[in-house]
Amino acid sequence: MPRPGQPPHEGPPAWLVPQPWGPPPKPSPLPVEAREYPTFWQAPGIPWWKPVVAVVLGAVGFFVSGLVIGFAGLVVEAAVSDRGFLEVAQELGTLTITPITFLANSVSLGLLVPLTFLLSRLVGQKGGWISSVVGGIRWRWLLQCFGISFVAVAALIAVTIALDGWENQGLAFRPGWWWLLIGVIVVTPFQAAGEEYLIRGLLNRAVASFIPARVVGAILGAVLSSIVFMFIHGAGDIWLNITYFSMGMLFSYLAWRTGGLEAAVAMHTANNLVVMLFLPFQDISEVFNREAGTGDPTVLLQLALLGIAAVIIVRLARRSSIERWGPPVIVGGGAAPMPRGR
Repeated sequence: MPRPGQPPHEGPPAWLVPQPWGPPPKPSPLPVEAREYPTFWQAPGIPWWKPVVAVVLGAVGFFVSGLVIGFAGLVVEAAVSDRGFLEVAQELGTLTITPITFLANSVSLGLLVPLTFLLSRLVGQKGGWISSVVGGIRWRWLLQCFGISFVAVAALIAVTIALDGWENQGLAFRPGWWWLLIGVIVVTPFQAAGEEYLIRGLLNRAVASFIPARVVGAILGAVLSSIVFMFIHGAGDIWLNITYFSMGMLFSYLAWRTGGLEAAVAMHTANNLVVMLFLPFQDISEVFNREAGTGDPTVLLQLALLGIAAVIIVRLARRSSIERWGPPVIVGGGAAPMPRGR
């Protein structure tokens, strides 16, 4: 009998109602609480070993891509020139670069972008999450960052030419300059993006995924990935190594403070593109020569201008409400609030 004031009971008791059967839901591959870009792989559905495997496969892919595309470049160079394959290979061993082998190197680095997307899938998240904390590339934001970075690098080139003199740049129309110029414009953005996705994206996140403290994880991920970024350039000059490490830290900072790789890719692309636009009019045979003595303290000016551009980009990100926390986590039918502020 129901108590007074209670509606009459209808239907069998709850313990007699058959419950739907099925396996327990899988842990979410996305963070269950708001995370910044470096620590975005700290999710219940991502076991510790998956980022490790992704890094190992990323390293293998880096070397395999370089070998395969590099070999193809040697074959093409030998076919279009009067030299044999072995002669071309020997020249490459002495860091003598041709337009074809230069472009082949850039293509091999560009292939790291789809590789990183695949490795992100292996970890458990769709490829778009490796681009930003909103699950995709923010193209308008990327173009804004590129414009700011382009002005900074162009200012560097203008100062350099003003100090050295235009006549001392060694510029001239060289055979095949036009197709090399087109090649540089086409492949350089992919080359820069490939390095960013593999180093600032995959490696940085893999390191930070083991560090519970978000700031410590972001710093350690930035330091270790910047060291790797420095070593893969193979420079024997202290000033060049300072440049590569500092740029790696700067790009990592941009990814952390803007919630994605767009700013880092934009600045990396602008830096490489402005510099490489002069390559078709220069002797590029030793463009990869990074032995001791090839750098000098003037690299500090480059780092200073890029640092100013980075400050402008971070401030613009705040004013434009560029999301640096994600993803929106559904909790009890509503979205969990995203942390704000610095």
